[in-house]
Amino acid sequence: MAYMIMLLLEQSEQLKPVLESWQALGVDEITFVESTCAHLHAPPRAHIPIRFMFESVSGEREACTLTLFAVVADEATVHACIDATEAVIGDLEAAPTAMIAAWPLPVVKGFPQSEREA
Repeated sequence: MAYMIMLLLEQSEQLKPVLESWQALGVDEITFVESTCAHLHAPPRAHIPIRFMFESVSGEREACTLTLFAVVADEATVHACIDATEAVIGDLEAAPTAMIAAWPLPVVKGFPQSEREA
C-alpha cells in the first residue's frame, strides 16, 4: 500500500540534504511548499483559522517553514525516509524544528513506477 509522507522543516538549510537523502532511496516525486504554521503567527489574524497556510493571508512575509510531501510505495520506504531525515536533522523526537508524519493511501491513481520496479 502506498503512503503519504509529510515533513515540516523550520530550517531551510536542511531542505537540500533531506531531498538528496530521500532521492538516494529512490523517492523522486517530492513536492515542497513554503508554509506557515499557525503557532508562528503573532498576533492571531481575523480570518478563518486553519492549521497550515500555504500563502500569506495578510500580504506580509510571515515566518516560513517548508512542507515536503511524497507518495512512497510502502511502509518500509516511510521508515527509510525517517531514518534518512534523522541522519540529516538528528533525532526527530528531540528536534524542535522538524516533524514528520505518514499515513496510508488506500487509493492512488497514476502512482509512478520506480526504476527498481521497472
